[in-house]
Amino acid sequence: MAKQSFERAAEKQRIVLFGGSFNPPHEGHLHIAQKAHEALGCDGVWMMVAPRNPYKDPSIYADLSHRKKMSELMTAHLPWLKVTDIEQSYLDEGQDFIETSETLKRLRADYPNHEFVWMMGSDNITTFHEWGGWEDMVANHLIMVMNRTQSDEEITAVKNAKAIKASQLNLTMHDDEVSFKEDRGFYLVQSPVVELSSTVIRANLAQKQPDTMGLNADVAQLIADEGLYNYGEDAAPKRAAKQPSLKPKP
Repeated sequence: MAKQSFERAAEKQRIVLFGGSFNPPHEGHLHIAQKAHEALGCDGVWMMVAPRNPYKDPSIYADLSHRKKMSELMTAHLPWLKVTDIEQSYLDEGQDFIETSETLKRLRADYPNHEFVWMMGSDNITTFHEWGGWEDMVANHLIMVMNRTQSDEEITAVKNAKAIKASQLNLTMHDDEVSFKEDRGFYLVQSPVVELSSTVIRANLAQKQPDTMGLNADVAQLIADEGLYNYGEDAAPKRAAKQPSLKPKP
């Protein structure tokens, strides 16, 4: 476990925000959350279950309440991880999407005793400069970038990201032996390589395939009981992943 690394003048809680659809949540999400918690030595990780992605077909989504419940079931054994659908409360009437920068503004106002870190995948950092309000995000938050493939090409792509260059902020590589004390900038962490995908899992479930590899047993059962992703009780899972050890091979 990484040692506590952030020296807070006002003893604020340092929280990593892990946003996503979690549709459904799977073991790969757990590995990423665990790595973020260890790498930064933070007080906690919040899994922020998004209402939905406006750029994806809405028909692929389980409703928000089910996705939150599945995430809670999957993470019930982790006291430092909190599941929240707080973004839903920030939506105006008739709205189904809110910019991440606006969510962070609301969180700063609602939780003044928290220091929020935004976590994103290295695939997103290359287009981060296109996000609405990204400048406000980097001005007020540390950005943790998870390197998903651990390849030299991906690291180079992150270093060349337009947002990083335009911000003129430091990009720091995570080192298990060095405490990281900065509260702004970009922090690149080697994420566990886990070959799991919510898209593939949904496709398997829609085809009534009993192989639920990558799903927590309770999550798999909920999917079957509620008939989520067209997977009904008449096709209950025959195999479900055991509680993950959260120690993937490097």
